[in-house]
Amino acid sequence: MKWLFLVHQVQTRNSKERVKVWRLTKRIGAVLYRNSVYVLPYSEERNEDFHWLCQQIKDSKGDASVFVTETNNKNEDDELIKLFTAERSKDYEQITEKLNDLVKAFSEKNFRKNLEENVKKISKQLNQITGEFNDLQKIDFFNSPLSNDVKKNIREIKQKLLSLVGNTSSEDVKLSYAIQNYQNKIWATRAHIHIDRIASAWLIKRFVDAEAKFVFIDNNLFPEDVIQFDTFGAEFGHHGDNCTFETLIKVFRIRDKALQQIAEIVHDIDLKDNKFNRTEADGIDKAIRAISNYLNEDEKTLNYCTTMFDSFYNIFNNKKRRK
Repeated sequence: MKWLFLVHQVQTRNSKERVKVWRLTKRIGAVLYRNSVYVLPYSEERNEDFHWLCQQIKDSKGDASVFVTETNNKNEDDELIKLFTAERSKDYEQITEKLNDLVKAFSEKNFRKNLEENVKKISKQLNQITGEFNDLQKIDFFNSPLSNDVKKNIREIKQKLLSLVGNTSSEDVKLSYAIQNYQNKIWATRAHIHIDRIASAWLIKRFVDAEAKFVFIDNNLFPEDVIQFDTFGAEFGHHGDNCTFETLIKVFRIRDKALQQIAEIVHDIDLKDNKFNRTEADGIDKAIRAISNYLNEDEKTLNYCTTMFDSFYNIFNNKKRRK
């Protein structure tokens, strides 16, 4: 394997500079190999990170050099990998402790007496922890098994919060997820997509994750590293009287009147309760079914219908402007 080593020396009396170097190495995922020597698995991006850090140290009147080495000894590689595994395990354990504290909060004596306030509080804390987890995954170079455990814990807490939202008295109480925590993700849903899954995928791509990739599963065996939507028990799914499209708008706090009109149409088609009495619903339902039957492939159906939903959005936006 190929490795990067940063050998550095800062002014002995300058504790601030030492702390600064420590924080910067932690941010890029480097671990301490020996006294004043940090290591990273080689990549061009990490090489640039080390050289940038090297310059930071020199600018602070210290000294630093970067070396690239390649080992042909598996035992040496394993020893270095163990350093990273141990360090990331500590980081994941810290996040797990924070998540355990959130779980304990659900059992506190007065939790349900101030349900709305507590749901908001835990939702905010969970967003912060999710952000930390996403940052940690970027520097988990050797895929710690603890990552999946943390991901599962986060998902379970989100599902618990979503179930509690339906029991709050105020319609204004909604979970809010930070959009920046859902970038460049793989989103998965059930195969043979129709209105709610198509509209939700369009919404995700246009308003949440511009680089989203979609997979369609027909056996309910979803990989661990995907974000599920409109699947059984998914955090992004039907909740209470809301279809998945409505859930996504609410949890990501997307305020857009044109989207709200589309949400009403999707709701009436998907839930068949005629809640909003949208006259367009029947025609759009039939059009999408015809497209889906003709193309007979989820990816092609989504691509075709994406243009359709772009058009709907533009129409409702234009109506809003004319008013």
